[in-house]
Amino acid sequence: MLIKSVESLDKGLNIFWSDDSLSCYPWFWLRDHSESKEDLHPDTKQRQIDSFSQPLNNTVNKVWLDDSSRSIFIKWSDQSESSLSFELLQTMSVPKFPQSYALNSSNVWNSPNEIKDFPEITYKEFMIDGGIKTWLNHIHRVGFALVTATPESPEATKELMERMAYIRNSIFGGFSVWDNKLENPDDTAFTSLAIEPHTDGTYVHDAPGLQTLHCIKRDSLGGENQLIDGLAIAEKMRYEYPDAFNILCNVNIPGRYIKPDTYLEAHRPLFRINNNGDVIQVSFNNHDRAPFRLENDLMVKFYDAYKIFHNLANDSSRQFEFMLDPGKVLTFDNWRLLHARSSLTGYRQLCGGYHNREDFESKLRSI
Repeated sequence: MLIKSVESLDKGLNIFWSDDSLSCYPWFWLRDHSESKEDLHPDTKQRQIDSFSQPLNNTVNKVWLDDSSRSIFIKWSDQSESSLSFELLQTMSVPKFPQSYALNSSNVWNSPNEIKDFPEITYKEFMIDGGIKTWLNHIHRVGFALVTATPESPEATKELMERMAYIRNSIFGGFSVWDNKLENPDDTAFTSLAIEPHTDGTYVHDAPGLQTLHCIKRDSLGGENQLIDGLAIAEKMRYEYPDAFNILCNVNIPGRYIKPDTYLEAHRPLFRINNNGDVIQVSFNNHDRAPFRLENDLMVKFYDAYKIFHNLANDSSRQFEFMLDPGKVLTFDNWRLLHARSSLTGYRQLCGGYHNREDFESKLRSI
């Protein structure tokens, strides 16, 4: 959108846009957001101007448009100069509170047959130019992606993960290789037991954004994996069980992880929302839920709401079930999807790890 004209007022600068809308920017805001190379570092994009140590003289000498650079320039009475791009001004044309991005709700799925354009690519396709973009868009769209025909080794899996970003460290280390025969397992994931639908990291303040799993050896029966769209459950509850939805948006549920010399605990609502009420994170792990007590009436309402979510997540018709065979790498959005596993007999070895949510979003912005 182009700027038709500007008008200087005592309170700020009126900008008249080509669609006939009007925005008024305070002078202090304009100076604070200057994008000139003196005020905003051209490489790091970090603010260099100090707007607060000394009073700034915001008396304006001149304002002009430069259509060639698509910028507005402001000359202040102290002879300093600010510049702001049309793009920045347009993105800030409507005042609103900053907030986290909502999860992508355009492709929520309540059952596997609702998944359109199945999110699967081959390892060869993933490793060529454009492969990472396809993979990321699959995860952004439906919450997960499968990479098939992958070399059945930890090294290949680690290389695949590092094409996205560095691998996050956790209480379990960074990139890990494990099996179901550990003598003293630190988590049910390292056993042959069934695991109910859950998200990882409810006991840390910043839950992992993505999780990657690759079964590199399998000589077992059972052990099918299930994925459930937690965002679809959230939207169903929002409209069909609004009171329960609101309770799960407002009760901070404690999660914990306890081992010798380790006691992790964090508190987060099951549905974390932004100022618009959009869901930005689903956080559910009944295995790791820590004790807490509310007033009796509210505790009953919480249990009722939690039960609705629990039963929807455990409804087999909502679950995409598959076998994670050697050569098939699964990566899923741990802020959106719940994952589960059936019990198994025999042996299997897996590898994988986590990525941070902000690194996933960063890669989406930059591809």
